[in-house]
Amino acid sequence: MDPSVHHIIEAVSAFVVGACIGSFLNVCVYRIPLNRSVVSPGSHCSACGAPIPWYHNLPIISWLALRGRAACCGTRIDLRYWLVEVGMAFLFLAVWLRYGHTDPVAAFIYAIMISGLTTACLIDLDHYIIPDRFSLGGCAAGFVACAIHPSLMGQRTPLQGFSWSLASAIMGALTLLAVAWLGTMLFKKEAMGMGDVKLLAALCAFLGGTSIIWILPLSSAIGAILGVSLILWQRGAWGTRIPYGPFLGLAAILWLFGGSDITSWYLHGVAHNWSMSTGPMVDEKMVNPGH
Repeated sequence: MDPSVHHIIEAVSAFVVGACIGSFLNVCVYRIPLNRSVVSPGSHCSACGAPIPWYHNLPIISWLALRGRAACCGTRIDLRYWLVEVGMAFLFLAVWLRYGHTDPVAAFIYAIMISGLTTACLIDLDHYIIPDRFSLGGCAAGFVACAIHPSLMGQRTPLQGFSWSLASAIMGALTLLAVAWLGTMLFKKEAMGMGDVKLLAALCAFLGGTSIIWILPLSSAIGAILGVSLILWQRGAWGTRIPYGPFLGLAAILWLFGGSDITSWYLHGVAHNWSMSTGPMVDEKMVNPGH
């Protein structure tokens, strides 16, 4: 088979799988906070309870064909359902294009991570909670993933991969816990929930401790911009509660698609400049020990 045709098939497959996963995530976001099974009963209309046939449940296509309304009762279907399906389709495609050709195992792991992260963030948007199955469960999944594929942590053996993942999760949790404590001291009220702390730990279990340098400042900047925008548009007020999980999730996804490279480049530049600035001093002391 022509390599270009093979790449096209892979890309289309990633897009389709992502759309299907997005459709399933919509079910999870709706049912998990209600403590309902995500498997049974099958897909049904949330308004009238009528079962949804498969041809009205096709990801992306069905919403467009039905013009955003349920075929059974005409109830409007929230646009977000369609956006989640489209978003996951493009995210899976982007993950495959960036990682699939060089490290398909990493691409598979990151796709799973993004799926869980998206679900957690959407639930946080709706209910201001991040279920432990996504935060603590994400930590456990990260440990296992890095033990199976140690190169995620830049390591070679399963034990090294696991150890670095565990250390990174602890580092992420302690860092955000310190930020939350400082915010509580400054504002005299809880500045951040423990769900956010555990979510960052889960992200670091997959992405490594270095990702904190990118995720924390960027997520804080995004949150601050949104908060100020809400105030300026008179849709919010000082002290309005805004879930932080989605900002962490967005920053983590941006880390996968360039943030890690930018951070590595920056740290390399800092290290190089430091060595250049201290090198002559060290050499001079070696030549003239008395100075």
